[in-house]
Amino acid sequence: MAWNLLTLKEYLQPPNLASVVSGMKFVITGGPSVGKTTIVNGLANRNFKVIHEIATQVIKEGKYLPWEDRRKFQVEVLRRQQSAEASILDFNTPIILDRGLFDGEAYYVVDKMPIPQVFDSLDASQYAVAFLVEPLNFFDENDVRRENLAFTHEISAVLENCYSSRNVKVIRVPAMSPEDRINFVHQQVDEYKKTHVYSADQAASRASYLFRSSAPYALGAI
Repeated sequence: MAWNLLTLKEYLQPPNLASVVSGMKFVITGGPSVGKTTIVNGLANRNFKVIHEIATQVIKEGKYLPWEDRRKFQVEVLRRQQSAEASILDFNTPIILDRGLFDGEAYYVVDKMPIPQVFDSLDASQYAVAFLVEPLNFFDENDVRRENLAFTHEISAVLENCYSSRNVKVIRVPAMSPEDRINFVHQQVDEYKKTHVYSADQAASRASYLFRSSAPYALGAI
């Protein structure tokens, strides 16, 4: 292969630091009764590390309930969500989150409540992708889920904006079988891992590898 200086510079160019993200957190978001938890559990069964939905845990405890005091409920959910995400120390392994920090903001918007300023101080760059699970054609109401299908459609659009407005890439997960949805998210995570590095050290390591592997060409050995 013939190498000129321009070709060599392009080949040795290190990864774009804009593609360096601070972790491998993938948010599974969407309205109630869209199948988020089914996807998260399916990925957990494939040995992904997951953080299960905080809001459901809080409701089941019974102390803070959204239909009694939405503000106190969201404050508690956000506090626990921040704590759970701060405990993630493995930056080289994909972490699947059943909802992220900005899901709570969407509920403030839909409920027409003042949005706390704390959401402006949260770091959205920690999220690699937000997977927006699109609504199904039915709504499964239960003890912790008292909304309806119309609410799910409304908040889905708001959730998308809460992440995309902060430059988090949003990928829609269409309505299809649970297994197909799990496969879809799994494939997207694998594809994302191929094109991004997750720390400055990894970026430097990749650039060093490219230089070493291309050195024989640069020296005319091949």
